[in-house]
Amino acid sequence: MTIKMDRRKIRTKQLLRKALLELIEEKGMDGLTVSDLTERAGVNRGTFYLHYRDAADFLEQLKTEIFEGLTHEMARINPFELKYYADKDEPYPPSVKVLEYFDKHADFFRVILGPKGDPAFPLRVKEFMKDRLFNHVLKNIPQPDDAAIPRDYLIAYVTSANLGILMHWFESGRQLSPSDVARIITRIGGDGPMAWTGLK
Repeated sequence: MTIKMDRRKIRTKQLLRKALLELIEEKGMDGLTVSDLTERAGVNRGTFYLHYRDAADFLEQLKTEIFEGLTHEMARINPFELKYYADKDEPYPPSVKVLEYFDKHADFFRVILGPKGDPAFPLRVKEFMKDRLFNHVLKNIPQPDDAAIPRDYLIAYVTSANLGILMHWFESGRQLSPSDVARIITRIGGDGPMAWTGLK
C-alpha cells in the first residue's frame, strides 16, 4: 500500500511539474494559480493542498530541489584539474556530470532559463559558482602582487563564461551532447582563463 501511495505521489508531482512548466512558458511566472495548475495537470485541488500551500510554494520547492541537486554536482568541480584533461583533449568528468544533470532536467532548465522564466535562478547558480571558486578553490592560494588580472575579475569572467555556455546550449536546442559541451568547457578552461591565476 505504501509503495502504491509513493508511486501515486511521484506521479502527481510529475503531472504538476509538467503543468507548471507549460504554464510558465505560456503565461510567465506571474499570476500562476492552483486552479490553473490542477486543471492542467488533472490533479484534485485537495491533493495539491496536502503538499503545497499555493502555486508559488510548489514552484519554490521545485527550484530548491533542482538547485540542491545541481550544486551537489557542481561542488565536485576543481578548475585546476581542467588542464590535465585539456592536455588530453578529454572532457573533465565532473563537468560531464553537471551537464548530464542539466540534460536530465532539461524541461525545467529550458523554461526557467528562458524568456518567461526566473531571472533570479541563473544568478543564484552564478553566485554558487563564484562562492565555490573563491572560498573553496582559490581562498588559500595567495595571489601575486603583479598578477595581470585581479582575482575578483577572473572569477567574474569564469562564472559568466560558463553560465553563458550553458545558456547557449539550451538556446541552441542542446544539439551537442553533455560530453561534447564538457569538452568545450575543458578546452577553454584548461588553456584559457585559469592560466591567469598566477600559478605556475
